Amino acid sequence: MKIIEPAYQSVNLCFASNEKYAPHLATVLYSLLKNCDTKRMYDIIILHKDICREQQEKIKNMEKEGNVSVRFISMAQYEKKVEYDVGVYYSIETNYRLFLFGEMFAKYDKILYLDCDLIVEGDISKLYDIELGNCEVAAVRSEDFRLLSKTKSPIFLEGYPYNVDNYRTEALGMQVPENYFNAGVLVIDLKKTRQRINQEQVFEILHRHNYKYNDQDVLNILFDGRVKVMDCRWNYMTYIPEQIAKENVNNRKLYEDLYREKPCIIHYTSAEKPWNTETKVLGDRYWKYRNEMEAVYA
Repeated sequence: MKIIEPAYQSVNLCFASNEKYAPHLATVLYSLLKNCDTKRMYDIIILHKDICREQQEKIKNMEKEGNVSVRFISMAQYEKKVEYDVGVYYSIETNYRLFLFGEMFAKYDKILYLDCDLIVEGDISKLYDIELGNCEVAAVRSEDFRLLSKTKSPIFLEGYPYNVDNYRTEALGMQVPENYFNAGVLVIDLKKTRQRINQEQVFEILHRHNYKYNDQDVLNILFDGRVKVMDCRWNYMTYIPEQIAKENVNNRKLYEDLYREKPCIIHYTSAEKPWNTETKVLGDRYWKYRNEMEAVYA
Protein backbone atom coordinates (compact mmCIF):
# COMPACT_ATOMS: atom_id res chain seq x y z
CA MET A 1 0.00 0.00 0.00
CA LYS A 2 1.23 3.48 -0.86
CA ILE A 3 2.68 5.40 2.09
CA ILE A 4 2.02 9.13 1.80
CA GLU A 5 4.92 11.38 2.72
CA PRO A 6 3.90 14.59 4.55
CA ALA A 7 4.44 17.64 2.34
CA TYR A 8 5.89 19.65 5.22
CA GLN A 9 5.23 20.51 8.87
CA SER A 10 1.74 21.82 8.44
CA VAL A 11 -1.98 21.65 9.01
CA ASN A 12 -2.80 18.19 7.61
CA LEU A 13 -6.18 17.76 5.94
CA CYS A 14 -7.89 14.83 4.23
CA PHE A 15 -10.94 14.68 1.97
CA ALA A 16 -12.66 11.82 0.12
CA SER A 17 -14.48 12.65 -3.09
CA ASN A 18 -15.56 11.52 -6.55
CA GLU A 19 -16.01 13.16 -9.94
CA LYS A 20 -19.60 14.17 -9.19
CA TYR A 21 -18.57 15.99 -6.02
CA ALA A 22 -15.42 17.61 -7.46
CA PRO A 23 -17.05 21.08 -7.83
CA HIS A 24 -18.18 20.94 -4.20
CA LEU A 25 -14.74 19.77 -3.09
CA ALA A 26 -13.26 22.76 -4.91
CA THR A 27 -15.72 25.03 -3.14
CA VAL A 28 -14.76 23.65 0.28
CA LEU A 29 -11.07 24.17 -0.46
CA TYR A 30 -11.63 27.68 -1.74
CA SER A 31 -13.62 28.65 1.37
CA LEU A 32 -10.98 27.06 3.59
CA LEU A 33 -8.09 28.93 1.97
CA LYS A 34 -10.09 32.16 1.83
CA ASN A 35 -10.40 32.16 5.62
CA CYS A 36 -7.17 30.47 6.71
CA ASP A 37 -4.16 31.80 8.58
CA THR A 38 -1.80 32.56 5.70
CA LYS A 39 1.22 32.16 7.97
CA ARG A 40 0.49 28.41 8.19
CA MET A 41 1.09 25.70 5.58
CA TYR A 42 -1.68 23.30 4.50
CA ASP A 43 -1.04 19.72 3.37
CA ILE A 44 -4.23 18.56 1.61
CA ILE A 45 -4.75 14.91 0.64
CA ILE A 46 -7.74 13.97 -1.54
CA LEU A 47 -8.72 10.30 -1.72
CA HIS A 48 -10.63 9.39 -4.89
CA LYS A 49 -10.94 6.88 -7.72
CA ASP A 50 -12.45 8.79 -10.66
CA ILE A 51 -11.82 12.54 -10.50
CA CYS A 52 -10.73 13.45 -14.03
CA ARG A 53 -7.41 15.10 -14.81
CA GLU A 54 -9.10 18.37 -15.79
CA GLN A 55 -10.85 18.67 -12.42
CA GLN A 56 -7.67 17.72 -10.58
CA GLU A 57 -5.68 20.42 -12.35
CA LYS A 58 -8.37 23.00 -11.65
CA ILE A 59 -8.22 22.21 -7.94
CA LYS A 60 -4.41 22.03 -7.90
CA ASN A 61 -4.37 25.58 -9.25
CA MET A 62 -5.12 26.61 -5.68
CA GLU A 63 -1.49 25.77 -4.89
CA LYS A 64 -0.71 29.16 -6.43
CA GLU A 65 -1.75 30.65 -3.10
CA GLY A 66 1.73 29.57 -1.99
CA ASN A 67 0.92 28.03 1.38
CA VAL A 68 -0.83 24.86 0.25
CA SER A 69 0.00 21.46 -1.23
CA VAL A 70 -2.83 19.53 -2.92
CA ARG A 71 -2.36 15.86 -3.79
CA PHE A 72 -4.80 13.35 -5.28
CA ILE A 73 -4.41 9.72 -4.17
CA SER A 74 -6.16 7.07 -6.27
CA MET A 75 -8.02 4.50 -4.18
CA ALA A 76 -9.16 2.30 -7.09
CA GLN A 77 -6.87 -0.61 -6.20
CA TYR A 78 -7.84 -0.52 -2.50
CA GLU A 79 -11.60 -0.08 -2.78
CA LYS A 80 -12.47 -3.77 -2.37
CA LYS A 81 -11.39 -3.56 1.27
CA VAL A 82 -14.23 -1.13 2.03
CA GLU A 83 -16.91 -2.40 -0.38
CA TYR A 84 -20.21 -2.08 1.41
CA ASP A 85 -23.89 -1.50 0.67
CA VAL A 86 -23.87 2.23 1.44
CA GLY A 87 -27.45 2.74 0.26
CA VAL A 88 -28.86 5.45 -1.98
CA TYR A 89 -27.84 8.52 0.01
CA TYR A 90 -24.15 7.71 0.57
CA SER A 91 -21.31 6.87 -1.83
CA ILE A 92 -18.50 4.34 -1.41
CA GLU A 93 -16.00 7.19 -1.14
CA THR A 94 -17.23 7.94 2.38
CA ASN A 95 -15.53 4.71 3.50
CA TYR A 96 -12.14 5.88 2.24
CA ARG A 97 -11.55 7.75 5.51
CA LEU A 98 -11.21 4.37 7.20
CA PHE A 99 -7.80 4.12 5.50
CA LEU A 100 -6.58 6.91 7.79
CA PHE A 101 -5.74 4.31 10.43
CA GLY A 102 -3.37 2.16 8.40
CA GLU A 103 -0.10 2.13 6.51
CA MET A 104 -1.12 4.82 4.02
CA PHE A 105 -1.07 7.55 6.69
CA ALA A 106 1.59 5.96 8.91
CA LYS A 107 3.81 9.05 8.70
CA TYR A 108 1.05 11.38 9.90
CA ASP A 109 0.54 11.84 13.64
CA LYS A 110 -2.51 14.10 13.38
CA ILE A 111 -5.03 14.89 10.66
CA LEU A 112 -8.21 16.88 10.11
CA TYR A 113 -10.84 15.08 8.03
CA LEU A 114 -13.58 17.12 6.32
CA ASP A 115 -16.59 16.11 4.23
CA CYS A 116 -17.16 17.79 0.85
CA ASP A 117 -20.71 19.03 1.49
CA LEU A 118 -19.66 21.93 3.69
CA ILE A 119 -17.97 25.32 3.65
CA VAL A 120 -15.40 26.75 6.03
CA GLU A 121 -15.93 30.27 7.38
CA GLY A 122 -13.37 30.25 10.19
CA ASP A 123 -9.63 29.78 10.51
CA ILE A 124 -9.22 26.03 10.05
CA SER A 125 -5.86 26.02 11.83
CA LYS A 126 -7.63 26.89 15.08
CA LEU A 127 -9.66 23.70 14.72
CA TYR A 128 -6.57 21.67 13.86
CA ASP A 129 -4.74 23.01 16.92
CA ILE A 130 -7.40 21.84 19.38
CA GLU A 131 -5.77 19.96 22.24
CA LEU A 132 -7.16 16.43 22.49
CA GLY A 133 -5.69 15.59 25.90
CA ASN A 134 -6.35 11.92 26.62
CA CYS A 135 -8.90 11.71 23.80
CA GLU A 136 -8.19 10.39 20.31
CA VAL A 137 -10.67 12.42 18.27
CA ALA A 138 -12.43 15.78 18.46
CA ALA A 139 -15.91 15.94 16.93
CA VAL A 140 -19.35 17.53 17.25
CA ARG A 141 -22.24 15.52 18.63
CA SER A 142 -24.75 14.38 16.02
CA GLU A 143 -27.60 16.61 17.11
CA ASP A 144 -30.02 14.96 14.69
CA PHE A 145 -30.20 12.15 17.25
CA ARG A 146 -31.73 14.64 19.68
CA LEU A 147 -34.28 15.47 17.00
CA LEU A 148 -35.04 11.80 16.37
CA SER A 149 -35.55 11.37 20.10
CA LYS A 150 -38.18 14.12 20.04
CA THR A 151 -40.00 12.73 16.99
CA LYS A 152 -39.77 9.08 18.14
CA SER A 153 -38.54 8.11 14.68
CA PRO A 154 -37.11 4.55 14.61
CA ILE A 155 -33.69 3.58 13.27
CA PHE A 156 -33.53 0.26 11.44
CA LEU A 157 -30.52 -2.07 11.45
CA GLU A 158 -30.91 -5.10 9.18
CA GLY A 159 -34.69 -4.82 9.42
CA TYR A 160 -34.90 -4.49 13.20
CA PRO A 161 -36.26 -1.20 14.61
CA TYR A 162 -34.38 0.58 17.37
CA ASN A 163 -35.13 3.80 19.17
CA VAL A 164 -32.32 6.34 19.26
CA ASP A 165 -30.93 5.24 22.62
CA ASN A 166 -31.09 1.51 21.92
CA TYR A 167 -29.46 1.93 18.53
CA ARG A 168 -26.40 3.45 20.12
CA THR A 169 -26.20 1.21 23.19
CA GLU A 170 -27.42 -2.14 21.80
CA ALA A 171 -26.80 -2.07 18.05
CA LEU A 172 -23.48 -0.21 18.27
CA GLY A 173 -22.55 -1.28 21.80
CA MET A 174 -21.56 2.24 22.86
CA GLN A 175 -20.70 2.90 26.51
CA VAL A 176 -20.98 6.70 26.09
CA PRO A 177 -23.93 6.99 23.66
CA GLU A 178 -24.54 10.67 24.37
CA ASN A 179 -21.28 11.44 22.55
CA TYR A 180 -22.31 9.84 19.25
CA PHE A 181 -20.81 12.27 16.74
CA ASN A 182 -21.20 13.41 13.16
CA ALA A 183 -18.15 12.18 11.23
CA GLY A 184 -18.01 15.01 8.69
CA VAL A 185 -15.54 17.05 10.74
CA LEU A 186 -12.92 15.11 12.70
CA VAL A 187 -9.62 16.05 14.31
CA ILE A 188 -7.82 12.73 14.81
CA ASP A 189 -4.73 11.83 16.81
CA LEU A 190 -3.55 9.10 14.44
CA LYS A 191 -0.46 8.27 16.45
CA LYS A 192 -2.44 7.52 19.59
CA THR A 193 -5.16 5.63 17.71
CA ARG A 194 -2.64 3.38 15.92
CA GLN A 195 -1.29 2.27 19.29
CA ARG A 196 -4.70 0.78 20.08
CA ILE A 197 -6.15 -0.50 16.82
CA ASN A 198 -4.91 -1.51 13.37
CA GLN A 199 -6.35 -1.16 9.88
CA GLU A 200 -7.74 -4.70 9.64
CA GLN A 201 -9.62 -4.28 12.92
CA VAL A 202 -11.29 -1.17 11.51
CA PHE A 203 -12.35 -3.10 8.38
CA GLU A 204 -13.65 -5.93 10.58
CA ILE A 205 -15.94 -3.49 12.41
CA LEU A 206 -17.18 -2.14 9.06
CA HIS A 207 -18.22 -5.60 7.84
CA ARG A 208 -19.95 -6.75 11.04
CA HIS A 209 -23.31 -5.24 10.03
CA ASN A 210 -24.99 -3.18 7.35
CA TYR A 211 -24.95 -0.09 9.57
CA LYS A 212 -27.56 2.61 9.15
CA TYR A 213 -24.96 5.38 9.04
CA ASN A 214 -22.18 3.36 7.42
CA ASP A 215 -18.64 4.35 8.41
CA GLN A 216 -19.94 7.04 10.77
CA ASP A 217 -21.27 4.23 12.95
CA VAL A 218 -17.93 2.43 12.60
CA LEU A 219 -16.03 5.50 13.76
CA ASN A 220 -18.36 5.94 16.73
CA ILE A 221 -17.72 2.34 17.76
CA LEU A 222 -13.99 2.85 17.28
CA PHE A 223 -13.79 6.07 19.34
CA ASP A 224 -16.45 5.31 21.97
CA GLY A 225 -15.34 6.95 25.23
CA ARG A 226 -12.39 8.66 23.53
CA VAL A 227 -14.15 11.72 22.08
CA LYS A 228 -13.45 15.35 22.86
CA VAL A 229 -16.79 17.05 22.19
CA MET A 230 -16.49 20.32 20.27
CA ASP A 231 -18.87 23.26 20.09
CA CYS A 232 -21.26 22.88 17.16
CA ARG A 233 -19.97 26.06 15.53
CA TRP A 234 -17.24 23.77 14.13
CA ASN A 235 -19.87 21.57 12.46
CA TYR A 236 -23.14 23.47 12.16
CA MET A 237 -25.52 20.94 10.60
CA THR A 238 -28.21 22.58 8.46
CA TYR A 239 -30.32 19.41 8.61
CA ILE A 240 -31.42 20.24 12.15
CA PRO A 241 -33.42 23.46 11.64
CA GLU A 242 -34.75 22.12 8.32
CA GLN A 243 -36.14 19.04 10.04
CA ILE A 244 -37.52 20.98 12.99
CA ALA A 245 -39.64 22.94 10.53
CA LYS A 246 -40.74 19.83 8.60
CA GLU A 247 -41.59 17.76 11.67
CA ASN A 248 -43.24 20.71 13.40
CA VAL A 249 -41.32 19.91 16.56
CA ASN A 250 -42.37 22.41 19.19
CA ASN A 251 -39.01 22.75 20.87
CA ARG A 252 -37.66 26.27 20.57
CA LYS A 253 -34.73 25.53 22.87
CA LEU A 254 -33.49 22.74 20.60
CA TYR A 255 -33.21 25.21 17.73
CA GLU A 256 -31.70 27.98 19.84
CA ASP A 257 -29.08 25.63 21.29
CA LEU A 258 -27.89 24.75 17.80
CA TYR A 259 -28.08 28.10 16.06
CA ARG A 260 -24.95 30.17 15.62
CA GLU A 261 -24.94 33.46 13.72
CA LYS A 262 -21.35 32.91 12.64
CA PRO A 263 -20.58 29.18 12.47
CA CYS A 264 -17.01 28.34 11.51
CA ILE A 265 -18.11 25.34 9.42
CA ILE A 266 -21.52 25.05 7.76
CA HIS A 267 -22.33 21.42 6.97
CA TYR A 268 -25.19 20.68 4.54
CA THR A 269 -26.10 17.36 6.12
CA SER A 270 -29.36 16.39 4.43
CA ALA A 271 -30.11 15.13 0.92
CA GLU A 272 -31.20 18.68 0.12
CA LYS A 273 -28.00 20.49 -0.80
CA PRO A 274 -27.62 24.09 -1.99
CA TRP A 275 -26.77 22.80 -5.48
CA ASN A 276 -29.84 20.57 -5.90
CA THR A 277 -32.57 22.51 -4.12
CA GLU A 278 -33.37 25.92 -2.71
CA THR A 279 -31.90 25.27 0.70
CA LYS A 280 -33.38 27.62 3.24
CA VAL A 281 -30.61 27.34 5.81
CA LEU A 282 -27.42 29.19 4.83
CA GLY A 283 -27.44 27.98 1.25
CA ASP A 284 -26.46 31.46 0.09
CA ARG A 285 -23.09 31.05 1.85
CA TYR A 286 -22.27 28.06 -0.34
CA TRP A 287 -23.05 29.94 -3.54
CA LYS A 288 -20.97 32.92 -2.42
CA TYR A 289 -17.84 30.74 -2.34
CA ARG A 290 -18.80 28.62 -5.35
CA ASN A 291 -19.28 31.67 -7.58
CA GLU A 292 -16.07 33.31 -6.36
CA MET A 293 -14.12 30.09 -6.86
CA GLU A 294 -15.36 29.60 -10.41
CA ALA A 295 -14.52 33.20 -11.29
CA VAL A 296 -10.96 32.87 -9.95
CA TYR A 297 -10.15 29.31 -11.06
CA ALA A 298 -12.26 29.00 -14.22
